[in-house]
Amino acid sequence: MANISDTKGLSGLISQYGTDAAKSKAGIEKPEVAKDEAALADQNVFLKLYIEQLKGQDPTAPQDTNDMVAQMSQFSSLERLTSISDQLENMATSLTSNQALSASTLVGKSILLDGNKTNVTDNVEGVQVRAVIPENSQSASLKIFDADNRLVRTVPLDSGEYKWDKLDDDGNILPSGEYRFAASSTDEKGEVSTASIQLPARIQGVTINGENGTVLNVENHGKIKLTNELEILG
Repeated sequence: MANISDTKGLSGLISQYGTDAAKSKAGIEKPEVAKDEAALADQNVFLKLYIEQLKGQDPTAPQDTNDMVAQMSQFSSLERLTSISDQLENMATSLTSNQALSASTLVGKSILLDGNKTNVTDNVEGVQVRAVIPENSQSASLKIFDADNRLVRTVPLDSGEYKWDKLDDDGNILPSGEYRFAASSTDEKGEVSTASIQLPARIQGVTINGENGTVLNVENHGKIKLTNELEILG
């Protein structure tokens, strides 16, 4: 009789009872089972194989049960790992759904991006402008031009933050359209330099789980990867 503690013996035992014909002859069957029942079915087959071996063992040389315990432990571990894998897969699916739902709420909002042009619509109360003013700047100003490149507004910049109220220099409300912004600063030597600015850009769509993760389709900027560094405006 093969010894279950011997690898070759265990292989011989499985070979003896492992075929469909042999299992049918010995009354051992492994029916088709669902994925979540597969591990339990494998354990049952192993136990039946082991019992068949015990029936024919030499009473004067009982079999070592250590291998059976180890094998059952492996089955249990595999079953738990399979369950954990399924749970993680379900969690990932749930997170993707939540991410898609959250990202969809960004459509129609705006983010601050480097640029000098933005579209102004009637439903926008004002345009948020952020300028990077050098530390040695003595004065800074912002100029706003309409679509025909006409200067419509000039304002001093006391700080890097400014919200344009869509009025021209005479206090008239300007129509919707594309406007260009230019900021400059003057240092203690009287030298004038251009200051970089950020303007709001409208989010037109969102792509979920693309090659680059979650990507925003931004007006005049194309696809922008969604990161924690983006400042999203209402």
